[in-house]
Amino acid sequence: MDIYGEIMISYVKKFRLVMLFFLVTSMLQVHIAKAEDWIYTTVKGDSLWNVSERHLDKVTRYLQLKKINGIKNPYHMQPGTQIRIPMKWIKNNSVPAEILSVQGNAELLLANGNFLYKLSPGTLIHLGDHLKSGNDSSVAVKFADNSILTLHSDSSIRFDHLSAHGVTGMVDSRLHLLEGRMDTRVIPASGPGSRFEIKTPSAISAVRGTEYRALVIPESQSSNIEVLKGKVLVTGAQKKKLINAGFGTQVVKGKPPIAPRKLLEPPVFNNIDEILRSIHFLVSWEPVDGAVQYRIELAANNHFNTIIWQEFSEYTRAALPDLPDGAYSIRVRGVDKSGLEGKSAIQAIRIDARPQAPVQLKPVENFIIRGKVPELQWTASSEADRYKIEIASDAEFKQQLLKRVDIDTTHFTASELAATGKYYWRITSIAANGEVGPAGAIRSYEIKSIPDKVEPEMETADDGRFVATWRSGAPEQSYQVQLAYDQMFKDLEFDKNINEPLLSFEPVSGAIRYLRIRAIEPDGYQGPWGATQRVDPLADDTAWWVPVIGLIGIIIL
Repeated sequence: MDIYGEIMISYVKKFRLVMLFFLVTSMLQVHIAKAEDWIYTTVKGDSLWNVSERHLDKVTRYLQLKKINGIKNPYHMQPGTQIRIPMKWIKNNSVPAEILSVQGNAELLLANGNFLYKLSPGTLIHLGDHLKSGNDSSVAVKFADNSILTLHSDSSIRFDHLSAHGVTGMVDSRLHLLEGRMDTRVIPASGPGSRFEIKTPSAISAVRGTEYRALVIPESQSSNIEVLKGKVLVTGAQKKKLINAGFGTQVVKGKPPIAPRKLLEPPVFNNIDEILRSIHFLVSWEPVDGAVQYRIELAANNHFNTIIWQEFSEYTRAALPDLPDGAYSIRVRGVDKSGLEGKSAIQAIRIDARPQAPVQLKPVENFIIRGKVPELQWTASSEADRYKIEIASDAEFKQQLLKRVDIDTTHFTASELAATGKYYWRITSIAANGEVGPAGAIRSYEIKSIPDKVEPEMETADDGRFVATWRSGAPEQSYQVQLAYDQMFKDLEFDKNINEPLLSFEPVSGAIRYLRIRAIEPDGYQGPWGATQRVDPLADDTAWWVPVIGLIGIIIL
């Protein structure tokens, strides 16, 4: 083959490549065009005219619809016929979002520069408005397609785009989270014109039909994105990453998103009573691997559109706040070292802690009372009109000894319960409307008898020592013995504690002494002193010499 032939073959090959390129490009353009079309399915009574009138920017578009869809009879179409409609022909109109609920304080800076400080359900949010939540506050926002966004405490968001494509159900919402934290529950897309996009200072996240959280971290100029359901396309520094459910990413300003990181597993709650009867109930859960702390949130229901209370804890427990009686949901999740928050555990609870029980004052726990009945005392509950008092012989109150529901003071003496033994008591508040609150703490006291007086018997032993003996008391009882030279027992010869009911001591010549004894109970209680015993000195055989010597002395003088 000569050189001209080779040149011709080369041109043919290049021509084929060019034609193939144009063919592929044309096919892609057709595919893209079709992908951007909205597919409408006709119903009974539809015609191209009323479809155009209802959904398109101009009624006369029906002629173009007829052409591109190859419809022969535009006035009588079979129900179920699919019509391809280019998105650029569909009506586009602004639609406001609205406040669904508010917890705490929030303000809305309108696009015209005015402020709304008192937000309530139904307050409308328009394009360009700026919503800011206060401390310990949250706001739920509902969009035209029923997607819901929760703006959490100390956060702000701007509404950059709020529109809808007529009544097609396609809604375009684009927002800018300037600071703080938000959750979204986005409705699945109903067509190519549907969009839900969140921008932060460092990232853009585009979603459809998903649940995810976003957090702006100003200290590190970064954003956290955590996906709970569906998928989120996250863009940072013009790099995109698709984040699947159960994963999160972090985007530092000017950098691409980090590789998807698996979210921490939800914690497992320890046993929680079906009805919580005490204020500040302590909720606890099992530790989560990889968690450096936990976020605890409380809401009125399991939707968590707004948050009643929240806190962070490094521990696997948290005391609930003082809340009105009612139904609530508690939500707990772990937070890893990068600040990404994991999957949540949710538990429904019911609080029934009012009217609050008073605080028991006297007697203190396990107090021992001797020879009388105690006066039970407690604080006044601001929610109580009267009190119920219960006294039992067991801590489970199966053996109740006394029950009164008409006590209108803060003290009570159970005179009829004077027998020795251990008693358990509790107080319950009753409101003016008859509502009975939870029973208060169970306290116990014990009534014991007063030890008998110790009455010793005195005798002299063979060795000349004095011996005092008395009747033995209760087991482990000891005795205090005092021997003094005066009846007031100020000039003591000795003061000792002994364990046996016997005492031996030396006689003393020429001095009268006094002895007394009392029992000491094992708990330290000191019984009454017995009768004071006079201990006379032993007779002195040399005593008669004294007057004789005196008489002799007188005679000599």
